[in-house]
Amino acid sequence: IDITTQNSVENIVDKNGISDLGTLITGPVRPILTSYPLTKFGTQNRAFNHKHYKTYEWLEYSISKDSIFCFACRNFSTGNSGNFENSFLVGFRNWKKASAFGSKGGNKSKLNKLDAHAKSNLHLICMVKWSEYQKTKETGSVYSQISSQHSLMVERIGLRGHDETKDSLNQGNFKELCKLLAKSNEEFEKKFNLKTNYSSHIIQDELINICADVVKEIIVKDIEDVEVFGIMCDEARCYKLEQMALCVRYVKNLDVVERFLGFIDCSKNQDAESLYHYILWYLKKCKLSSKPQIVAQSYDGANVMSGKFNGLQNKIKNQYPYAIYTHCMAHKMNLIVIDMCKYVKETRHVFNTLESLYVHFSHPSKNQKLTEIQTKLGIKHTTMIRLSDTRWNCRYRNIESVKNSYRAIIQALEDEIENEDDRGVNEAIVLININIVSNKFQEKNATLGESKNIIEGVMMTFKNSRTTECKRKRQEPHNLKHFNTTVTTSAEQNINDTIETIEDYFKKNAFFPVFDAILINLEKRFSTESLQMATAVDQFFQLNFEESLFFVDHYKDLMNVSKDVLQSEIEVAKNCILQSTDENYITLNDVKKVLTKQIFPNLYKLFQVALTIPISSSTCERSFSAMRRIKTWL
Repeated sequence: IDITTQNSVENIVDKNGISDLGTLITGPVRPILTSYPLTKFGTQNRAFNHKHYKTYEWLEYSISKDSIFCFACRNFSTGNSGNFENSFLVGFRNWKKASAFGSKGGNKSKLNKLDAHAKSNLHLICMVKWSEYQKTKETGSVYSQISSQHSLMVERIGLRGHDETKDSLNQGNFKELCKLLAKSNEEFEKKFNLKTNYSSHIIQDELINICADVVKEIIVKDIEDVEVFGIMCDEARCYKLEQMALCVRYVKNLDVVERFLGFIDCSKNQDAESLYHYILWYLKKCKLSSKPQIVAQSYDGANVMSGKFNGLQNKIKNQYPYAIYTHCMAHKMNLIVIDMCKYVKETRHVFNTLESLYVHFSHPSKNQKLTEIQTKLGIKHTTMIRLSDTRWNCRYRNIESVKNSYRAIIQALEDEIENEDDRGVNEAIVLININIVSNKFQEKNATLGESKNIIEGVMMTFKNSRTTECKRKRQEPHNLKHFNTTVTTSAEQNINDTIETIEDYFKKNAFFPVFDAILINLEKRFSTESLQMATAVDQFFQLNFEESLFFVDHYKDLMNVSKDVLQSEIEVAKNCILQSTDENYITLNDVKKVLTKQIFPNLYKLFQVALTIPISSSTCERSFSAMRRIKTWL
């Protein structure tokens, strides 16, 4: 390794006690100094010349000894190689003979010491050993095994086999891949067939942990560079263990990054105080508890997490005062749908019917019959999935599947499904709009400002749909023509109006009640007060200084930002953008194109913070899905 320095090289001690020579890991140490110590030979002062490095790849120089050594002989010689070669083992510093042909009047044909050593048999043997070592180092057993293991992990393929004995027909993916590599690499085959070949499950687990630590170090390094990050947490039970997923959100080059940091075993206690200490302990373990600041946090709405006085979010805020709490908006949308099902009983009938349909057609023979009917009717084949309370967007997918395959389902079931179950057609209209919000909230790069616009857009859509005067007269759906509607009265529901069409009936008893329930809950859970920070962040992304002061005032002290300088930077950035575009509306991508850390330091820092604020804990849910795959199939 070439080193340009005037100081001593790294502290490496060889077997002779010399601390500045290379090892098999570093290779030859070859410092290039501005000047080397002079040694007097007769009337002349001579010193080492670093130009010898180009001619002799094995040459290395010790600053402490002012001597040159042969790296190959020093590391690969087996014994005393004679007085001549031994000088390059203990240190050669006769600069007069290093490159000269000999003393004055001597034998002019005599080789200089460096050339003579380079052509000696023992040196050539050591050079061959060194070359073989380098090849083994690059394609050796452990290196090849790590590469094999890495490939399997990237492809999410399990390593171990049920029977890994030599007589097994399938020793597992990892060992089978190693056997394949051994067929084309004789050196690897020799090492792999040894008794000690580093393929035991203990070594493999250790290598996996090392890979995980390396990935974690990269994440921590990225967070340290930006100095601010947000955290997201959620809990899940896995085989009698209560595990909390801890994820982080940060910005890298103004691109949002969300990463899974690890699972924390919180089986012993799940109260707010315990979860708080678990998180601080894990952050300290990852070396994230000192300089980087938590500026935002996102959890679900459980009291233990979101409690204003004794919840986890308040305890985190006491430690990190700028860590604002965002109730996971994906969970909020789930609560809205649950409330709708609670207060509008017709929706419960719809989802109960969907669950029954799923169970009915999960039988292979019945599912095959449905597929055949879909093919005959020219309907695209879609399958129904099991409903989930936590991942309710599957309800939309189910309703969409039933609506598109309605004729095929009716024909397959004949009289098993009652006519009233077609209310799912109306439910699908609601869930289509809700699904748009859900998908946006679950994106990794979704920002707080965007969430506010999406919510307001969906609420306006519901309000417009609820106003019957602005709706054109609809034709009766073809799949409802043969419905026989029976209207009854009760204390709960009293219908005095004459029902003219089936569409009017479902509008009054299913469609409008569902819309009202959704709209009321949207306005309740996404009130103006709860979206105050989202509104300010959205205005900040559009470079509106006055309207974004709520956000700026909250973080200006943490980021050491001057409001006056920030306002000037915003005006300059806005003018730069408006000059290069015909639009009057500034988008986030427009700002990213002109924003640089050197020109707009204050604006850049606050942009990093604004992008760091999470809007949901969906990344935690993804980690639970990965955990399920590992536990179940890998």
